[in-house]
Order: sequence, then C-alpha cells, then structure tokens
Amino acid sequence: MVNLICGNKGSGKTSRIIEKANADVKTAKGDCIFVNDTDRYMYDVDRNVKLIDVTEYPVAGEEGLLAFVCGLAASRSDLTNLYIDGASRIAGCGPDKMKKFYDELGKLADKLSLSVTVTVSATAEELPDFLLKYKII
Repeated sequence: MVNLICGNKGSGKTSRIIEKANADVKTAKGDCIFVNDTDRYMYDVDRNVKLIDVTEYPVAGEEGLLAFVCGLAASRSDLTNLYIDGASRIAGCGPDKMKKFYDELGKLADKLSLSVTVTVSATAEELPDFLLKYKII
C-alpha cells in the first residue's frame, strides 16, 4: 500500500511523516526505514526507525531512487514500513514526471505487503492522475 502526504512547500509534510513513522514503529511487526536527503531529522525520528540519508549514496533520478528502494527491500526481508520524505526532490524531478517510479513502487508494496508513505510537494488537487489511486493521508 502506498500512502501520500501532500502539501505545498512549508506546509508541514516532513513533520507529519516523522509523526507517522514514530507512531507506526510502536506497533510494526518488522523494520521501519525512513529515507530523506538530509540527516537533519536524526533526533526527531524514533531510534527504532532506521534513518537513511540518501545523499550518502549515488542516487540520481527516478530510476536511481527506485533501484535504491528495491535494494532496501531486498536487503531487509522483514521490512514492513518505508517512509520517503521528498521523493521528487531526491529524484530531481516533479511528481508529474515520476509515473514509472510510483507504478513500480506500488507493485513492490503490494508484492511485499509493504506500507510505503511518501511526501509529495503538491496539493491533492494538483496531483497528476496516476497518483490519485493512492491513499492521501
């Protein structure tokens, strides 16, 4: 299942995804991983959530981010919750240009029974049609 946290820049998306990760880790049956492009939130994210600063790895573009996520899933057989703060920022393109990423992310989440939450810098009304099939929280 893929969940989206939407909103314009500065609307509190990062705070909301951190709150969700911190709440979910208390009842998660497996590993929780939080992916961001900074280590700025290392003291905000619960210590039981694995925080990964993607800038420490050579991730570039939509396909690079997808490969990174697949690598995380492959290396953690007990991964149950994945949080990606700023997928568009990490990939270097707008959410409207990331159809392949979200399609493959949805397939991966379904296949592995993985709960994925992604922040998107757009209002729900501005989302491209291909993102409307995901739950907006």
